[in-house]
Amino acid sequence: MKNRSNEQLCALAQKGDMNARDLLLENNLGFIRKTANEIYFGMNLGESELSIDKDDLEQEGCIGLLDAIPRFDGSKGIKFLTYAAPSIRNAMTDLIRDAFSQYEMRMTDTADGLAFQKIRLDEVLPGEERMLRIEAIADPIAKPPEKIYIEQETLRELYEALDRIEEREQAYLLYRYGFTDDAEHTMIGTAIHFNLRESRAKKLEETAMDNLWLELPWWF
Repeated sequence: MKNRSNEQLCALAQKGDMNARDLLLENNLGFIRKTANEIYFGMNLGESELSIDKDDLEQEGCIGLLDAIPRFDGSKGIKFLTYAAPSIRNAMTDLIRDAFSQYEMRMTDTADGLAFQKIRLDEVLPGEERMLRIEAIADPIAKPPEKIYIEQETLRELYEALDRIEEREQAYLLYRYGFTDDAEHTMIGTAIHFNLRESRAKKLEETAMDNLWLELPWWF
């Protein structure tokens, strides 16, 4: 039984073999845990107030995999895990959305209470090299000098434009698009980070982007 493929185990599980179902789940726990980690850290759930931990995500992922078993059609030539992966991920994100909806209902959302921090271009980053933040933006590896120059100038103009918009708009965009941690965040993940309702996060993003474009020199 243990030497059977996911597809073979799924076929047996569809016929009511509970041992095959349990083994199919066991064989794919590594993928479920990996997906849970990606979502947990990608959405910064550890610092949110949603009371969701990785075990909760893994449990929902297991349910998502089990839900995929009766719907899987091995005759189409698709791998079981390829088919089940969206179901696993959707089960986890549905849990987050439900928790976020409940959180919105009890949350007092006031603009004055939000914690935003101004990011300065001339800030010295930690480390022995003592680089300025703007100096650490571009990656010059395997790029011609003229391209490096253009990219650095474009990023410099972008950061200067960010420096001219309101602090909370700047902080939102820096976090949302990964300027602060090199990882782009989803809108709902950003809303969680700043304790915003999803609708308010969307409105803040639209306003921030409009104001940013007006500050960019190539807009005129």
